[in-house]
Amino acid sequence: MNSVDAAHGRWVPELLHTQVAIGQVAVHSRPPGGLVVFTRRSVVAGRDRIGLWSLPWSGGSATPLTDGPWCDTHPRFSPDGGTIAFLRDGRLHLMDLAEGEPRQYGHFAREVRDLDWFPDGAGIAVLTEDERAPAERYASPPPGGTASPTCRVLDRGGWRLDGEGLLLHPRHVHRVGLDGTVRRLSEGPLSLARPRVGPRGEVYVMADRGEDSDLRPCPQVQLLTADGLVPVTALAGGVVRHHVRDDGTLTVIGRGDSERADRNPPQAFHVDPATRRVTSLLPGCADHWVGALSGESDLHDWWTEPDDSAEVTGVAHAGGVRPYDLVTGRALGGPGTVVGSIARHGGLTAAVLVPPGAIAAPEVYALEADSTARRLSTAGSSWLDSSVPPTVEQVEAPGPAGPVTVHLLHPPGTDPSADLPTVISLHGGPTAQWGPLPNLEALLLAGAGYRVALPNPRGSIDRGSAWVAGLHGQWGRADAEDVHAVVDHLVATGRATPGRLGVCGLSYGGFLTHWLTATSDRFAAAVSENGVSNQISVWANCDIGPSYGAASGMGDPLDDAGAARLWEASPLRLASRIRTPLLMLQAEDDLRCPAADNEQLFLALRALGRTVRYVLYPESSHLYQGTGRFDRRLDRHQRLLDWFRAHLPLEHV
Repeated sequence: MNSVDAAHGRWVPELLHTQVAIGQVAVHSRPPGGLVVFTRRSVVAGRDRIGLWSLPWSGGSATPLTDGPWCDTHPRFSPDGGTIAFLRDGRLHLMDLAEGEPRQYGHFAREVRDLDWFPDGAGIAVLTEDERAPAERYASPPPGGTASPTCRVLDRGGWRLDGEGLLLHPRHVHRVGLDGTVRRLSEGPLSLARPRVGPRGEVYVMADRGEDSDLRPCPQVQLLTADGLVPVTALAGGVVRHHVRDDGTLTVIGRGDSERADRNPPQAFHVDPATRRVTSLLPGCADHWVGALSGESDLHDWWTEPDDSAEVTGVAHAGGVRPYDLVTGRALGGPGTVVGSIARHGGLTAAVLVPPGAIAAPEVYALEADSTARRLSTAGSSWLDSSVPPTVEQVEAPGPAGPVTVHLLHPPGTDPSADLPTVISLHGGPTAQWGPLPNLEALLLAGAGYRVALPNPRGSIDRGSAWVAGLHGQWGRADAEDVHAVVDHLVATGRATPGRLGVCGLSYGGFLTHWLTATSDRFAAAVSENGVSNQISVWANCDIGPSYGAASGMGDPLDDAGAARLWEASPLRLASRIRTPLLMLQAEDDLRCPAADNEQLFLALRALGRTVRYVLYPESSHLYQGTGRFDRRLDRHQRLLDWFRAHLPLEHV
């Protein structure tokens, strides 16, 4: 950051060197007054590291528990609250809170993925991958002493997942004893997920036993027994995650409707394993996405997966993510709250959140019985103390199917009616939402002097399932109509100027960026990131292509009609119409929206002699802008700003 930027408190990419992000949280009610442990990510010498910190639930100073060149995640209190189990770069570690020295337990050939304590405090259930993959074949002996396989033999789909790579090694549960013993609890070719231990030592996992689970996934909760898996749930739309309550019953986030469509929001259920009785929780939120956490802002820590608990969760609501009590059904925060991780123990609730109306990084809060939020930490947002946030205005733009909510960012210190270039930023999903807490990209654009519009067209979850249903099978139609309606309204109200418009988006937002530039000439510059260009090829190249094609209503290419629908919604079909200067940012190892798809559009535009640039980020997955290596995140932000500065100047030319 140069001296001019620092003096004016501007958001600039260099500010990210100082970024701190609080991610996961755990709480225990042990005396005196309860203790909270949370993860804190920072950048040291250009590299990310994650340490564990603690603070009293009743209030006080935060204290680092671990610090070093590693990433410590998944903190879990022992039943008596005296020990923390966690994962250090995929290895199980335990720390006695009185002694303060972590120690590794259990040595596995591959990383540990998840963990939970047994109720006696003498062991931990861990999930890890088998050393060898059944799908891999080896020479005997391996030529040249190499351990790489001769070949991989696949009979099913689902062998890959973005951010994780190949899923050829089955994942199984082991019991790691504090005495150093390791006992395997499951085996076989079926992979398990999310081990959670009940009060009598029973272990519940998620598994998908369907014959076509690779094409139509529908995971369910299963009880792990000596004789195998016993089904516990049969939700028609499958389970997203589960927790075990103190009384041995379960809280399950999943879909009770058999229609596995984007427009079908997940809900919360109470399940009694003994009777298989299922009771709906939060009936007043039936039209909202229950179990949502952290929203779309990467001020939350995308490095660590947010989590909830058996008695509290988050619910997407009008652009925010409100914490809810699953026992009483009450909201624990006001509209506009954006909650990430949330945990409860013994009546104490702690959450990582941003309160309504704040443009800030998340902090740890204690949620009181009267639903007030009491701030506990300052470690998450102090890096922004010298930065001036933009002015945020919420606008309702008239649209063909109803009003479209737009969160509008005005650069700090500017008049909302000033003639500025405006960038339309499109979210991914499409079942996602922009809310009152912007992402880093929007803050950096506003800091550079651009007005930024964050619209929620049809397909967004802020207005409930009917608004999402309006996009079902209508990519490039309903969404484009809504975005154009937003632009028309901004121009009509003096918040945008024709000829001074830009557009950008990631994932589905990248698709819509491609589509808008192929069907309109109103944008002077565009930046797409990990988008979609050819719906036919991505159906098979995407790690979740067949199931997502059905969920989104886009269909499949297995008959002429389906192929025609997919090709009709493919920006590649309209490549010759694209004349907007386009920067294409692409994660090279993206399995969700793979590089092979977008290379088709890049080469088409290059052959047509259009202004296009293609930037590949090696060893990067779909959400690398939030989880990738720091230098790549920084480069990405700078390139986006430079492209708009070059093709959408801040001053009239």
